Amino acid sequence: MISLSDFLPEMIATIIGVALGGMGALYNSRRQFNEIKRQRARIFLKNLESEIKENMQLVELALQNYLEVDYGRSFFLGSIAWDTATIKGDLADVLGIELADKIENQYRIFFRLRYYVDLMTQLWFAPTEIDGRSEIQEGFRNHIISNLQQAMETYPAVQAAIVEAKNSMAAVQSKDHAG
Repeated sequence: MISLSDFLPEMIATIIGVALGGMGALYNSRRQFNEIKRQRARIFLKNLESEIKENMQLVELALQNYLEVDYGRSFFLGSIAWDTATIKGDLADVLGIELADKIENQYRIFFRLRYYVDLMTQLWFAPTEIDGRSEIQEGFRNHIISNLQQAMETYPAVQAAIVEAKNSMAAVQSKDHAG
């Protein structure tokens, strides 16, 4: 007959081995998940930073134009990087709540600008006999100028937050590669 003392050490070693293997697998899975999240964050930041910068160049030109001319001009602000970054609904989890909020606020201004520029463009093609057309045009123009100025005011903080996040990720990455 086999005694308990004969197979107990092997059973304990097997249980410990399975537990350690499971913990190792969980750690590795979590590490891979975090690495994928970091890669997504780097890609999102690169694309969003580039798109915001391009939009801000348009905003600067448009602001000059709207301040110099009564009727302004039509322009379009891109949102492909924003649409791509937000498609899964986890941007705040990937970038962090504060950074995602700052970027979202900047895009909110961009979307308002697109809305008012679209309305102004439609008004340009509308019949000139519309009652109150000049007042409507002036109202749209004022909203556009206000939002252009707001975009200019908030941009430095957004840009600084993106740069800070990129630097932080670079520091973590260099620390991971060093260790």
